[in-house]
Amino acid sequence: MDNITFEQLPQAVSLLIEKVRQLADKVEEALGNTTQQKGRRLLDLDDVATLLGKSASTIYTMTSEKRIPYHKRGNKLYFFEDEIIGWIEQGGTSGMGDENKFNGRLEALRNSKRRKPGSLQTDNKQ
Repeated sequence: MDNITFEQLPQAVSLLIEKVRQLADKVEEALGNTTQQKGRRLLDLDDVATLLGKSASTIYTMTSEKRIPYHKRGNKLYFFEDEIIGWIEQGGTSGMGDENKFNGRLEALRNSKRRKPGSLQTDNKQ
C-alpha cells in the first residue's frame, strides 16, 4: 500500500487504527506482565485512602510522620500495593524506623536535656 488513493483512504486508516490497537495491547500486556511478575501494583494517594478507609489528608499526615511506607518523586507520592498490604499485616507499623533506632534517639534526647544548676533550684530548706 505505498500509493493510497482517496477511495482507499478509509480502509487504510481503519487498518492503521487496528494495527495501533494491536501494538498498544501488546505493550500493555508486556508492561502488565513485568509488573505482575514483581507483584507490585502502583497506587496513588486516592487509591491508598480508599484502601485504608481514611481521608487523603490523613494519608499525607501519615507519610510526613513516616508511619506508612511510601515513595516520593518530585511532588507526587506513590505507594506499592504489596508494601501497603505488608504494612497492614505488620499491624500498621511502617518498619521505616525500627524500635532500637527510636529508643536510641529517645535516650539521646533525655541525656541532652538541660537542667537548672543546683544553686538555682528552689529548696524548701532555707
